[in-house]
Amino acid sequence: MRVGICGLGSIGRAAAQLLLDHRQGVEVVAAATKEEDAIGRPLGEYVGAAQGSGPAIVDDLGAVIAARPEVIVFATGSFLSQTEDDVVAIAESGIDLVSPCEELAFPFNRFPESAARIDAAARASGATVLGTGVNPGFIFDGLLSTATGVCWDIDSIRGRRIVDVVGFGENIHLRLGIGYTLEEFERGHADGSIAGHVGFPESIEMVCERLGLALDGPVEERFEAIVAEAPAPTRYGEVAVGRTEGFVQRATGMVDGKPIVQFELVLHLRPQAAGMEPADSFEIEGVHPVRLTLSPGMDAIPATAAILVNSLPVVAKAGPGLKSVKDLPTAGAWLGASTAGSIR
Repeated sequence: MRVGICGLGSIGRAAAQLLLDHRQGVEVVAAATKEEDAIGRPLGEYVGAAQGSGPAIVDDLGAVIAARPEVIVFATGSFLSQTEDDVVAIAESGIDLVSPCEELAFPFNRFPESAARIDAAARASGATVLGTGVNPGFIFDGLLSTATGVCWDIDSIRGRRIVDVVGFGENIHLRLGIGYTLEEFERGHADGSIAGHVGFPESIEMVCERLGLALDGPVEERFEAIVAEAPAPTRYGEVAVGRTEGFVQRATGMVDGKPIVQFELVLHLRPQAAGMEPADSFEIEGVHPVRLTLSPGMDAIPATAAILVNSLPVVAKAGPGLKSVKDLPTAGAWLGASTAGSIR
């Protein structure tokens, strides 16, 4: 399989390393990023791969498309406003695309015009487009939806994810909402400059559609800052006392006036010190309840890279158009030759 990579942030770098070091039958034919220190360097050297140098890194998506990969791992942003035009350009070229862009995971309700544009471009060229990752893409939608298969009925769904984010970079921390005064944090959430976790609406909409439930309206989200009472360590220094070292984000999906789906995410620089162990859990209540905990919780970067790479054979067999993880078979670890067959 000929693979291109666009975006070499933490997710793209991990996906590149996984492709170069751990997957057979793959040729990474092109890679692009806007990171100036990466341009012109061999991909393997830049991402720390043990095997193979890979192509020289470029700064132009057009050069990746021109290399004619069969699929592109596209990891440049979380929002369709940032990525839509590039996704359409790749789809129009007839190249499949897998992306951790959270809003691409299920854009049909919140961004119907963007979804229709991407889907039309992909169908016209025969390409497949998939947004996936750990969350959205796995924990609170793919895995949770699968777990509902043994339920008689569902009264409520509750999910909680506790994530140690000390290993994330400064840019990701700032986008999420870490390193600010409380006033800056609240102002940033009000004006949209601090995004928190992106993807809860997509996960809740995906689950409800899978269950045949219609939401009363948009998913409701609330944020609560966690302020450091002692200096909090990071990879790039310390977050000072009085600044945010994490936050709690809650999302609720209402059905017939009831909070049917509720998710909570705790992102923290030192959750164990606060008495919280990193874990992913959900509870599906009803006649035959299901309660599942993954402990320790998923490490976001390697897990997301794995889902992207392991989804490549699934996407290669899928019919054209914009897909979500509820439309396709669950990605399993792709360790050898891909089996024949196609998915509609």
